[in-house]
Amino acid sequence: MSYYLARVGEGSKYISEAKSQGFIAIGWEEVPDLQKLKNLENIKKALAKSSYGYTPGQIAVQAGQIYRFGIEMQEGDTVFSPLGKGEYLVGTAGEYYFEDLPKGGCPFKHRRKVNWKKNTVLKEDMSTNLAYSLGATLTIFSLNKYEKELEQLLLGQVFTPAEKPQRIRDVVLSGLMELNGKEFEEFIRHVLEVIGFSAETTQYVGDKGIDVNGILDAEGLASITLRVQVKRVRGTIGNNNVLALRGALSQSEHGCLITLSTFTSQAIEEAEAPGKINVKLIDGNDLAGIILKHFDELDDKYKNTFGISRKKDFNIEDQFEIAGSEVELPEIQEPVIKEADSKWDTIVCAAKEDGFKRAFIKQKAWWAIRINKKSIPKIKYIAMYQTAPISKITYYGIVDKIETYENTNKYIVYLERNPIKLKKAVGLGKNPYLKPQSPKYAQLNKIIAAKTLDDVW
Repeated sequence: MSYYLARVGEGSKYISEAKSQGFIAIGWEEVPDLQKLKNLENIKKALAKSSYGYTPGQIAVQAGQIYRFGIEMQEGDTVFSPLGKGEYLVGTAGEYYFEDLPKGGCPFKHRRKVNWKKNTVLKEDMSTNLAYSLGATLTIFSLNKYEKELEQLLLGQVFTPAEKPQRIRDVVLSGLMELNGKEFEEFIRHVLEVIGFSAETTQYVGDKGIDVNGILDAEGLASITLRVQVKRVRGTIGNNNVLALRGALSQSEHGCLITLSTFTSQAIEEAEAPGKINVKLIDGNDLAGIILKHFDELDDKYKNTFGISRKKDFNIEDQFEIAGSEVELPEIQEPVIKEADSKWDTIVCAAKEDGFKRAFIKQKAWWAIRINKKSIPKIKYIAMYQTAPISKITYYGIVDKIETYENTNKYIVYLERNPIKLKKAVGLGKNPYLKPQSPKYAQLNKIIAAKTLDDVW
């Protein structure tokens, strides 16, 4: 079995129709039925006769995609197709067919039947390398080099609520959310300079929404001007932002929209619209990947913001660990107990918004926590540190019982009753390294009385 990613129109324009009617489709309407063409050479000849105006090199690339869709792909292969917002449909490919007079909104004639699955996969659950691959601009391409990871994703082997905050990309994004708007712009300027641009941030007056300007001079051979708009927000970015950025560009300029969240399918479609100035979209996962790739070149002040350090490994994401951690991700470090902290009675865990609401608040439990068995009798309370942009200890709960979590060496903590909201949340203080990347022990009375984390540890 092989794995493919296939897009149904720019920005997945027709994916809703394809999902409801059980098909996948690609364009090139001037190319006849592939069952009649039969091979790659005949597809190339058909493209050469078309009105597309491809160069010989372009013909080779486009013909390869068409061949992959109609002939190389086999019934039973697995197809992924983007829905937008970092979510991907998964389906089992069926037979190829040619729809001479397409019905509905999708005009594409080259189609395959697909049995779409109910469950989708999320970009945030993918490795950095796989997420990079999905950003390719091709209509259809092979994902076979990620076969093992894709098999795990399809089996639902993703992170539990307690483990998810420990993923390196999440740690990086958490650090970025703690920057204010202007600091984030300055950081993006710095990243552009690391990549090779000469960059500067703009003034807030008369900048037409542009936050960072960058110029890349390719040793005098060419000069590229990049206009960047940054969105340090949690909400999904729509196509109105793409239109606004494009409106500020001249024909010779390149636009880039960077966010810590995701983009709607309409925004992606608009950014890739043919005949218009292309706007490059970089979401939170993409930005975190760029940061990890160029981590060693960043200023120390930014490295310290993220609280990670490089390990000696091959893969990009596997080269990092939570600073000071002695275990590999996604294992959660057993908190270090100092003699002076012998009266601790609380374990403090980090939580992203989804896990915090779904598990701690609704289910009154928190699981997959690595705890030393000898420490369990001392744990009377569990407090939750909500990661950026909240960056505070907000709730705690009275522990009812602690049990082994499934067939692992980790534990699940059950609360005696509903979680209790602190009258005054405990935020970051002068020492940014005190934020709980991994579980930490503390005293509940200190948490209740504290103004910042400096007062807790």
